[in-house]
Amino acid sequence: MSRFLSSKTFVLKSLALTVTALMVTTANAATSDQEEIKQLRQEVEALKSLVQQQQQVQQQQQVRLQEVAAQPAAPQSPLASLKSKTGADVNLYGFIRADAEYQFKGGPNGIFNDINRVDLKGDANEDKFYSTAATSRIGLDFKAPVQGADVGGKIEIDFRGSSDTVRIRHAYLNYNNWLIGQTTSSFLSTDTQPEMMDFNSPLGIGTKRTPMVRYSDKLDANTQYFVGLEKGRDENRLPAATAKISHKVGDTALLTGRALIQEVRGRAADDATEFGWGVGLGAKLNLAEQLTVFGDYSHVKGDNFFLLYTDNPYKVEDNNKDIDLTDIDAVTVGATYKITPKLRSTIGYGAAFYDDSTLGKDANEKLQQGWLNVMYSPVKPITFGTEYVYGERETVGGEKGRDSRLGVMAKYDF
Repeated sequence: MSRFLSSKTFVLKSLALTVTALMVTTANAATSDQEEIKQLRQEVEALKSLVQQQQQVQQQQQVRLQEVAAQPAAPQSPLASLKSKTGADVNLYGFIRADAEYQFKGGPNGIFNDINRVDLKGDANEDKFYSTAATSRIGLDFKAPVQGADVGGKIEIDFRGSSDTVRIRHAYLNYNNWLIGQTTSSFLSTDTQPEMMDFNSPLGIGTKRTPMVRYSDKLDANTQYFVGLEKGRDENRLPAATAKISHKVGDTALLTGRALIQEVRGRAADDATEFGWGVGLGAKLNLAEQLTVFGDYSHVKGDNFFLLYTDNPYKVEDNNKDIDLTDIDAVTVGATYKITPKLRSTIGYGAAFYDDSTLGKDANEKLQQGWLNVMYSPVKPITFGTEYVYGERETVGGEKGRDSRLGVMAKYDF
């Protein structure tokens, strides 16, 4: 009997423990479910808040779009849709510019660069004041609506002709890859010259605009070449042949190489002829966001047409039947620093060196020039500038002349 009671007691205890465990498990499960439900509710509330925020943003955007749509359109200039009588799109551009300059010493040409003719005596052109607005410029670009062809043209004038008369700078037409008319020679590279405020441009480079027939094309997205026949020296009986290749290295650099060949004729030597040639190299390097450096070098033999401030392309031999061509080396270097987005400054140096073996004692042997300018643009279309230029001229015979000028400029681009 006692055994039976003990077994019964054991069973009852086991049953009680089992029931207790089940109750605890059920309670824990209920607690876990409540926590999950609470977490789900929190997540739902967060989603509701996010949806409300998105709805508010969309409503604000719709209000802004409605406000923009309700604003009146800005008036459009009549020239924005200017057309020629044949339907070509016409773009008007240019600037109004005023210059003033005080020449401490210099050449007889008056305002602007005249380094190859500065006074050797030192007092003939001292202390003179000049001013002009003849550098103002007007240009028109044309684009014709011709299906399957790239047809256009340009005409640009300023007032730097004789006695401040109208002068044609550019006048040409384009047909696909061909250019016919007057523009800057392919032997030159104005993109690799440092900025100079003086309108006549710095020593050591060229800006000659001459009649030509030119073909150009791209080797790839960054490389372009130009070949053509151009009018050269007036004495020559044949046009000059020119070629240029230009290569961009992203936004970091621009490199150019140029070549020139021509038949040089000497009228004073019974129309004697010699083979003239030239080569040029140029570079523009963006060393930093604010700093750009420039360099350009040219060597010409028997020419005084393409490079600025050069003369004496040849010497007539004693027999008056032959000519001896002159070699000229020209170089320009400089750097531009952007002090602020509205203020920049450029320092530059240019030089030309003649082979004196073919020159007389009164001819130029060496020309040198340095300049420093500051340009300020308070608003985009307006630029004010000031510049100091110092240069020296030395002849084969050892005489020297000096150039010293201070100029100011105001320009409005349109």
